[in-house]
Order: sequence, then C-alpha cells, then structure tokens
Amino acid sequence: MVTGCGGSDSNSSSDTTTKDIQISGSIDQSISGLALGNNSEDSKDNLHDYVLAVLDYKNIPSEENKPRFVMLHMDKNGNPIVENINYQVEWSGHPKGNDLESICKLDDNYYLAAESGYYYDKSAGDYLYGRLFLIHRDASLDPDGLKSGLTVEKVYNIASNPENFANINFEGLACAQADGSESYNILLGDRKSGKLYWDSIDVNNFTNQNGETLNLKQVGEISAPKEWKTNRNISDLFYSTQDHHLYGAASFDSKISAHRSTLYRSSKAFNLEDTDFMKTLSPSSKINIDKIIDFNEDKIEGITGYGLEKGMFYGSDNDNNNNTFGYKLYSHITK
Repeated sequence: MVTGCGGSDSNSSSDTTTKDIQISGSIDQSISGLALGNNSEDSKDNLHDYVLAVLDYKNIPSEENKPRFVMLHMDKNGNPIVENINYQVEWSGHPKGNDLESICKLDDNYYLAAESGYYYDKSAGDYLYGRLFLIHRDASLDPDGLKSGLTVEKVYNIASNPENFANINFEGLACAQADGSESYNILLGDRKSGKLYWDSIDVNNFTNQNGETLNLKQVGEISAPKEWKTNRNISDLFYSTQDHHLYGAASFDSKISAHRSTLYRSSKAFNLEDTDFMKTLSPSSKINIDKIIDFNEDKIEGITGYGLEKGMFYGSDNDNNNNTFGYKLYSHITK
C-alpha cells in the first residue's frame, strides 16, 4: 500500500472501471472529516471528484481565523491538491464552527457538519458549541459546485442536556435519506466508547432559521477488536447507499509514538435509510465489523465516496504537517 507519498499502483486515468487503482499523497492540512463534493457515490469518475473536508480548528485567538473547510482532489498524475473555498463561509450570525470533526453530504445542495461535542466555557459558566450545521451550497452557480461558496442555513444543538454529553467526542457522522420520507436519518458516533446515536431531521424545516435540538437515541456500539491495537473505536463514519453498509475508521492516537488506523465495514447491512430498522436497535446492540485495511503511520479521520464499482477517499490528521489524502478502488476494499 502506498501512503504518505505521491504515486499510484497503476495508471491513474479517470477510467477506473477495470483498473486496480490505489493512490495517496502527502498534504500539509490535517483532515478531520470528508464528504463527497460534486457527484454521488455512484459517480462514473469518483477519482477526480472534488471532496469537501472539514478542519478541526478551535475558536481560540491563534486559530479563530483559520479555515474550517477546504476542497481536495487528485490531479491527473495522482497527486492530491488542496484548494481553499473561493468565498468566505457565511456563518449567518452564528459563532464560527469550533472543532469540526465530521461531515456528511445530504444532497447536491446540503451538507451537515458536526462539532466534536460540548465545550464548557468557564468564563461564560455554560456549555458552548455542541452543534450540527446545515450547510447550503448553490451548485447551480458554478459547474464545480463547491467553489460557489458555503452558507450556514440552520444550526441544530446536539442535545438539550449537554451535561450528559460533556465527555463525548462525536468524530463520526453518517446520513441517509429515510425511505418514503422527507427526512434524513443522522448517525453520530463517539470516538472512544464507540457508541452510536440516531435522530432524524426534516427537510421541510431546512429553511426555518430557528434552531432545533436533536433528540438522540443510542442505537448500538462499535468495538474494534483488541488485536487492532487502537484506542479510538470511531474516528469517522460513512454510510453507503450503494451496498447499505456502515463504514468507519478506528485509530490509535499517541503522544509519544506513531499513529495507526484500521478501516472497517459493518459485517451485515446496517440500513440507515430504513427508519423501522433503526427503531429495532437499542443501546445494547453490537455492530460487528470487518477489517478493510490497516494504516501503519496515519490517524485516518475522514472517509467518504464509496461506490459499488468505485472506491473510497480517506484523509488523515496526524497532528503535524505530514498528512495523507488518498483513494482506494473498490477491488482493493473487498479483497
């Protein structure tokens, strides 16, 4: 496997149908979450799509003015390119996102991005942040979609009882439009415990600027096997509407040694789009997972873009300026 350096296993042509392609390269930016950009997961050419990434900068003086979103794509030689959004993100009067750790694409016009969890501000004497942002981009303004800019349309509070979620870090976010409904099922995952939380948001309320509060229900738990030697069960989540499986990354985060990660897939169909299926899950539900591949030096915190005949993008946050953005073709994932 190629990680941390530019290159590819084979010709990185846009025709990925019959080629075993696996490419990755080094980037300066630390990635905390990824979502598809221009196309759907069943795009004919995922490899050269733009991918939207969230960055986990905090609302502190040294980081407050740094970007919260960047675009990523692969050039024709298989090298990763990082591009800033052309227009400043419009936060619509809300405090800028703090510690964004995950993002999912709802449709061509909307994304959801999640802060990692609640932050207790001692000076304010209150819990701050702990929000999901409904982000709008007008794809009709620009053929490349994301370059037209992003606007925060609506803010959801993660919970009405932040004290109960104060020690949770939501690093995974997956979403799917609910079958036969104008709602999206939203799945949040806590990085350490691996607990999964579910709620739905209504499309008809997207244009209502009033904030809302989620009513999260615990719907199971993911536990990485001990032999993987990871200390975070969920560093990101992605749900594939193509094969109806839940994908994730588990990672080992260390202050004194190299990071490492393992990508995985649910052993059975998860059916996030099926509300009746989600209702059958309980806090004691165990979501069994199967390994896809190991990363020996990267803390993978972003995955997206899986298609039945295509592949998956991944990005790392190695706590330094030597990070990896890459792509794996489907045949690699299923071997």
